[in-house]
Amino acid sequence: MAPADTLEVCPPRVSAVLTELLVSNDGDVLREAFERMTRARRRIPPELLPRVFGLKDRAVRAAAEPVLGERGPWLARQNPEWGLATAPAADDTAEAERVWAEGGPEERRAVLTQARSGDPARARTWLQSTWAQEKAEHRARFLACLDVGLSPEDEALLELGRKDRAAAVREVARYLLARLPGSAFARRMAERARAVLVWEKPGTLRVHLPDKWDAEAERDGLDKPPAGVGQSEHWLIRLLEAVPLRDWEGWFEATPEQLLAAAARTDHGVALSEGWALALRLGTSSPWASALLAFWSRCESKVLDAERAQMLAVSVLEQLPPDERAARTLRILARAESLPSLDRALPLVPAPWPAKLGYVWLQAIRELYDPSTRATALLGALRQAAIALPPECLANATDPYELPPPLYRWSQEMHRFQQTVSLRRILYEELKP
Repeated sequence: MAPADTLEVCPPRVSAVLTELLVSNDGDVLREAFERMTRARRRIPPELLPRVFGLKDRAVRAAAEPVLGERGPWLARQNPEWGLATAPAADDTAEAERVWAEGGPEERRAVLTQARSGDPARARTWLQSTWAQEKAEHRARFLACLDVGLSPEDEALLELGRKDRAAAVREVARYLLARLPGSAFARRMAERARAVLVWEKPGTLRVHLPDKWDAEAERDGLDKPPAGVGQSEHWLIRLLEAVPLRDWEGWFEATPEQLLAAAARTDHGVALSEGWALALRLGTSSPWASALLAFWSRCESKVLDAERAQMLAVSVLEQLPPDERAARTLRILARAESLPSLDRALPLVPAPWPAKLGYVWLQAIRELYDPSTRATALLGALRQAAIALPPECLANATDPYELPPPLYRWSQEMHRFQQTVSLRRILYEELKP
């Protein structure tokens, strides 16, 4: 007999929402529903438990576990196919080592990442012990796991990666070595960069590249450029992506705006800007992001083509914290900034959106009257917005609205959007923490 439940069952309206979401298999909203129920200390109605156990998405199943009630685990034990989503954690050494030794590539990568979070040295020892036997694609993915808990003790293993025969492994190793300020690789690249870029006050930048580099520099990435990329461009990008941006400000006693203005007066402005943009991976910086985006927006198309400008702008936006991404996207939505384009910026803002962005997006949707690039960007975000709009915006989002005739082809997407936000609105109205 199932034990008595201690959590109160969810309200009827929420039960109806769950039924609809389970039928449509809307994992995003289901996960949000289960999280809201957890905070409200409510459980799933017993009649819906078999459907929940049938979900394939492990993340959604895991979100459901706190709201299964006492009946849920009891019922799951009656049918082996209804096992709970979260397997026992590999937190004991023997089990974790068994998975590392015997598991498939994804299982091994997962347990390696888990070990790095709790015991970085043990994870490093695992990888060192199997390094010679791993396939190149696995070496690259496993080495990337060292990003968690990265420390100077990892340098020896990363040096193996830097000298690896596979280009993908070398790329991962160089990036992680650049993130270790005291690594030999980081020091070498900084010394070379200082020799190549010379700052003359009040604001002149000189670029002095050698005709060739020695063998050690080639192993550090100053090698033959890929097809379609000039040698000088390749070398400058490689050098600058390995040097933290704050170092240039300190060495030259100049702001990002001054450095980029000086770069624009050289023959290597775009390459310098791209190298500095990649260096944001070593430490994000709002002043640098602003200066880089402004620099690219001023470039003529013959110097920097539109598609490359968009790709560079996206790479910068991706490195910023979520609140700054949202703030910049709001400025793009208000036409105060042009890079990246709206259709590329919106997908980079994670849920939930800030209320201001949500309200402005909704207003912009209601101001559309004919097909345009802006209309495509705004309407193309309907599914994302249905999930990302914060609770404050849900009432406005469910107000009756029909697209004008020139935009009728988006009517089905608009209908689904309003259905989704209506369901989410019920969840927030009925499930109070």
